[in-house]
Amino acid sequence: MKQSFSTSEVAKYCHVTPDTIRKWAEAGRIHVFKTPGGHRRIRHEDLILFLRDNKIPIHADLREAGTKILVADAEKSVVSVIQRFLERSQNSFHVAVATDGFEAGQQIAVFRPDVLFMDLHMPGFSGGNICGRIKGNSDYASTQIIAMVNSEDPDMVEIALENGAALCLRKPFTPDDLRRALARVGVEVN
Repeated sequence: MKQSFSTSEVAKYCHVTPDTIRKWAEAGRIHVFKTPGGHRRIRHEDLILFLRDNKIPIHADLREAGTKILVADAEKSVVSVIQRFLERSQNSFHVAVATDGFEAGQQIAVFRPDVLFMDLHMPGFSGGNICGRIKGNSDYASTQIIAMVNSEDPDMVEIALENGAALCLRKPFTPDDLRRALARVGVEVN
């Protein structure tokens, strides 16, 4: 997997000219760094974040061989349902599990998931506000958060969505609910 791209390469993925990429870089719309020779380069993770933020389709060349999914939930039955669903698909997934807030924080930092299924009532989490802390860190801003709730707590759902969760999934859920949730964050499950 290529780690950084030239402005010309990024222009092809964004369907614009290299000059447009240079202008976006100068305006701060896309994060770039310069090589010792003075050439602009865009890191893979910055490009993915830019494409997602601007709703530009992510080309297959840019996708890693497998989507990294972190399931953060203290309920073993919920973790099991999600794991079985992902294992039975034809997609390539890398799955990690966390059973409390501390472990989830460690996994987010080390595993760097593409998608995070997160129970908002898990021990060690402060409800929907945790979404803001994750999305507010530029290292994890591209992580798509699917918040999970047990109850019809409209305040918790609203806080999670306002703080960066892509959607809230109410427990219990079905495999079709999981498929639709993943599709909403750009992961098609076959």
